[in-house]
Amino acid sequence: NASLTEVDSGTGAPPAAETSPVPVPETTSTPEPAPATTETTHSPVTQAVSSSTSTTSPAPPTPALPKQPDYLKHCFYAEEELCRESGSGSDSPDGQSAGQQQAEQGQCQCKEHPERPNSWYCCNITYITMISSCASKSKWTNLHVRNMTVEDVDLSNPIFRSLQSLALTDGNITRLVGAFPRLSALKCLNISSNNISEIHPRAVKDVPHLEFFGMSHNNLSLVPHRNQNKNITLDISGNMRMLCNPLNEIIYNESINFVNPEHSYCQYNATRQWFQTTDKVSVEQLENRKRCVTNCPVIPNHGSCNCTLENIMIIQDNQSKPQCHVDCSGLGLVELPQRLPDNTFVLNITNNRITSLGDHFQTNPTYYTINRLVADNNQISSMYEFEGTKFIETFQRIYMRNNSLSKIPEYFLNNALMDSGLGRRIYLAGNKLQCDCNSAKTLQNWLKERSSDIPDYMEIRCRNIPQSVIELQEAKLCQSPPDWTDYIYYLIAAEVILLLALIAKVSYDYWVFKTAGYLPWPASKMPKLPCDWLCES
Repeated sequence: NASLTEVDSGTGAPPAAETSPVPVPETTSTPEPAPATTETTHSPVTQAVSSSTSTTSPAPPTPALPKQPDYLKHCFYAEEELCRESGSGSDSPDGQSAGQQQAEQGQCQCKEHPERPNSWYCCNITYITMISSCASKSKWTNLHVRNMTVEDVDLSNPIFRSLQSLALTDGNITRLVGAFPRLSALKCLNISSNNISEIHPRAVKDVPHLEFFGMSHNNLSLVPHRNQNKNITLDISGNMRMLCNPLNEIIYNESINFVNPEHSYCQYNATRQWFQTTDKVSVEQLENRKRCVTNCPVIPNHGSCNCTLENIMIIQDNQSKPQCHVDCSGLGLVELPQRLPDNTFVLNITNNRITSLGDHFQTNPTYYTINRLVADNNQISSMYEFEGTKFIETFQRIYMRNNSLSKIPEYFLNNALMDSGLGRRIYLAGNKLQCDCNSAKTLQNWLKERSSDIPDYMEIRCRNIPQSVIELQEAKLCQSPPDWTDYIYYLIAAEVILLLALIAKVSYDYWVFKTAGYLPWPASKMPKLPCDWLCES
């Protein structure tokens, strides 16, 4: 009920009733018959169909119309068929239609709705006198004007004074001038599907009971001032010149409900690196800006975080995504906030006493959109909580300098940093790791390979060795403690040498005995054994 097709620029013909943004009353499924002069002009075909259907099974019941939104309960809408019936009169001999003749004569061109009392509709209005000439206008409660073609409409005109619902739709109006009288009873105002480019700034300022203001499909760039003490539903869809900055002020300072905010857009002036551009941003994202502030975390006994929406990031398909920056630094926190605003892009938790990241990045949906984590100067001891999370797949920056990390999980960080085209960076300077032989063999080489992804890798130090990780020497760290088995090779070598010496000595003694006939000195001095006596005898 809030989307509306564009009016034909050539003919000004109104769109179909089912696509109009104005409310459709419950009686639209049964349009009012034409005047009495046409009630008996049924064609034979129609009569035949009627007679045939009367002898067969009854027609199925008409499906129930969808329930109207609560903000349209005071809005009046005249069916398009009523205007077609009103414009079916014959032309005069000089080519003027009956409506034109009556307009020139100052005759009323409005009729009372056949089913709603004090509700009137006017069709194909070209002069305001076609409405002001109606005698009973002081009793009107609801008025719907279709296809009104005038340059200016003065809202201070007395014909609008007693209305509770006013609809000026499907016409060709350039400006709305003047303002409704003070303390007007108007509750519903619909000016959709015109060419309105300007509305008096205080047009509805003094309308305290206004509940719905429909201005879709016009050429408006600003929304006029409203009574700020009232919760108003606003439809601005289809205004392609609507400016974001004034609209953003309205969202921040007033209580406004928007119809179809995801499909209502405004023009946002964005500053790129080399140029200025204008992008299309949805009202839904402007509302997210307000929620970024109103849903900012408040930590009991610590204070409140500071939330700002730094800019709007434009993504493909004309969709926009806000960047909510949450700053909880310096609050003395010992754990992460339980809930963050929607679309949190940057989380700053520096200068706290946080020791663990917990399971927030795994189970807390408000942490899923974080792109940059700034967690310097804490006591965080592990990065393993990032493993398997959406954050580690999509992050751009991780700042964890001057923490208490004991190890760097290079195995899953390696996968996260694989696609260097994303420009990801991790800052770990000031952490003191538990260094060992593996640090010198594996981690040191890994840091050198990832030097572009971890720019401050040379400032990562060891807690058990007064050196940085990049200065570790494998030869010193990879030595095992002394053990007796370390000398086994020396013992074996000594035994081999002794065995060779003994063999050489025996061989020499044997050669001397064979050539000289005497035994070597050690053998000659040895006492005789019993076996020697036996050999001599």
